[in-house]
Amino acid sequence: MSAAAIASNALLKMLYSSLIAGIGISLVFSVAILAAVRSSERRRDHRSNAAIAYGALAASALVVSGAIVVYGVYLVAHKS
Repeated sequence: MSAAAIASNALLKMLYSSLIAGIGISLVFSVAILAAVRSSERRRDHRSNAAIAYGALAASALVVSGAIVVYGVYLVAHKS
């Protein structure tokens, strides 16, 4: 009975961790795509300051997305 409780706790932890990670990376990458599109639109409208700001947001969101992926691979590789 105790082993089943431990397994169910580990399964529950895995469930909510993967759900949070999946939603988190999706949101961060969506911000990167949105900012890249807005940057392109602002550049076409000759609004260079806004285009630069959106471009910086897109670049930083891509860096954060990459960092999340690298951290996830690190966690899988160094599983204890």
